[in-house]
Amino acid sequence: MSAVAHRPFTPEWAAAFQDAIEADMTYRELAAKWTWPVALVLDAAPELGYPDAVAVELTLDRGRCHGAVIRHTDAVTAPFVLRAPYATWKLVMRGELDPLAGVTRGRIGVKGSLATLMMHARSASALCACARAVPTRFPDES
Repeated sequence: MSAVAHRPFTPEWAAAFQDAIEADMTYRELAAKWTWPVALVLDAAPELGYPDAVAVELTLDRGRCHGAVIRHTDAVTAPFVLRAPYATWKLVMRGELDPLAGVTRGRIGVKGSLATLMMHARSASALCACARAVPTRFPDES
């Protein structure tokens, strides 16, 4: 994995995220029963260089990531979509907010079965640990 830091929700960041997921044996073990694609949607933040909402769609299957693609939100086909503003995703990527706590507190919107997500809480946390492993350059920091 490259040590170059990337802006989150860019093609380069998505590729590094895929590499981090593929390299993480803890995620592979914990997500062995997860078989659905997931999209993470960043709400528009024009002041930070995100004029429109953008998604990273992850093709996840049994602890593997077969693709991580940046898409316009209209093109997302994943059955699970997690949506939040920039500040919330930044907290998740830094490990300061557990994603499921964000969901239950209404900070992260969910499309898809909440019950299924809750049954796979440990794999969701491991997925977030993979995101933390990606060198990230946040646009609101110098």
